[in-house]
Amino acid sequence: MTNIKRQVLTGTIWSFLGQLSYLIIGFIANLVLARLLTPVEFGQLGIVMFFILISKVLTESGMSGALIRKQDATDQDFSTVFVFNLVISVTLFLLLFGFSGFIADAYSDPQLKSILRVLSFILIINAFQFTQNAKVVKDLRFKDQSKYTVISIIISSSLGILLAFFNFGVWALVYMQLANALILTSLYWIFEGPIKEFVFKKESFKSLYKFGVNTTLASILNTIFDNVYSLILGRYFAIQQTGFYYQAKKLQEIPIGLIQSSTLGVVFSTLSKLQNDKEKFDNFYDKIVKIFTVIVGLLCLVIYFFSEQAILLLYGDKWIDSVFFLKALIVAAFFTMQEMLNRVLFKVFDRTDKILHLEIIKKSIQAISIIVGLFSKDIKVLIYGFVVTSFISYFINYYYSRKVYSSFSWKEIKYVLSVAITAILTVQIFQAVTKLLNIVGYQVLVLLPFVVTVYFLFCKVFKIIDVINEIKGLKNFVK
Repeated sequence: MTNIKRQVLTGTIWSFLGQLSYLIIGFIANLVLARLLTPVEFGQLGIVMFFILISKVLTESGMSGALIRKQDATDQDFSTVFVFNLVISVTLFLLLFGFSGFIADAYSDPQLKSILRVLSFILIINAFQFTQNAKVVKDLRFKDQSKYTVISIIISSSLGILLAFFNFGVWALVYMQLANALILTSLYWIFEGPIKEFVFKKESFKSLYKFGVNTTLASILNTIFDNVYSLILGRYFAIQQTGFYYQAKKLQEIPIGLIQSSTLGVVFSTLSKLQNDKEKFDNFYDKIVKIFTVIVGLLCLVIYFFSEQAILLLYGDKWIDSVFFLKALIVAAFFTMQEMLNRVLFKVFDRTDKILHLEIIKKSIQAISIIVGLFSKDIKVLIYGFVVTSFISYFINYYYSRKVYSSFSWKEIKYVLSVAITAILTVQIFQAVTKLLNIVGYQVLVLLPFVVTVYFLFCKVFKIIDVINEIKGLKNFVK
């Protein structure tokens, strides 16, 4: 194995382990905090984090990716990006600081003003770590990156839990976020060192920003529409509804995060190598789609069916209203994850410009669903609109990805819908079983092995997939 192959393989493993550890630690900390705090406090955080997340995307502006991609990046390039990030972060900090009062008034919650002002410091802190992180990734030192992120979340989560235990309320969440940013930045500066120069080169900026502008705009659209429901629920319904939504989204993000960290990077790398061999490309992609869709279908099925038990067991009785949001979000996640897999094709064939164009179309549809939900003044209409949007977005993405691939077929669509119908049928059967046998509460968890068995049995009977044979075939193909 060549040195570069060994680096890529080792980097992939460490990147996966780092992301997995980050997800697990963050999830466990969130469970403890949910027991100690209330939906209102998480709702306050959810509202404020909308503005912080949008600002973080604007601050970074895809420049880190441009540095990583540029093979001959100089110290002046890194310095230019650092100066840009710092100037933008300070500007956005001042804007958020100034408008915090208006935002608090809009939600009739004076505490939001001080929360937003304190959390805005994250933007300035993060500006001092973007370029160091880019250097680490550029050198394929994912082991170091993983160590930094895991250490920072362990310490900050411990601090947040400790403060929550001593009745700091929402400030436990605020200081936890600040501590995470501060510790991570400190680790990068201690072990990676500061910027070697402090200059801003206009030519360097133009070349780097050109690369990041499309991905930045797409990221802004995604971030806005992924988090806008927190704003809407808190503004037009109640802040605690934002808290219920926040926790449901956290739980829904676990399977998506695992899929992203364990699958998509490997699929992208493999397909990139096979792009000039259509037969092998088609064979590998077909097998991946089958296995990926069935596994995602199972994850979504299990979370949907056992959503009430999951919320009660993990978060407690006070979070029971999160069940509705979790069920809706996990249905949407099924189609979102299919879309993520299809989006790999745009990257393989170097048509990332299409990603931005499609995001504009899909977010326009989502905006219409939000307007309908607001006019109806019904939370269910609002959230169901998001599910329908995810469904439509998958089909739009599929159509254009096949145009890029120059091989349109309804085969994959039929396959995805077959898996979805199989999951729905399984849910309907076991919901009937629970009513017939009067199985309630945590007793429902006893059905887990039967739910999984019936799902795979249907997959085989309906000739959707024979999982064991497909996995064996994929292993042989890779070999």
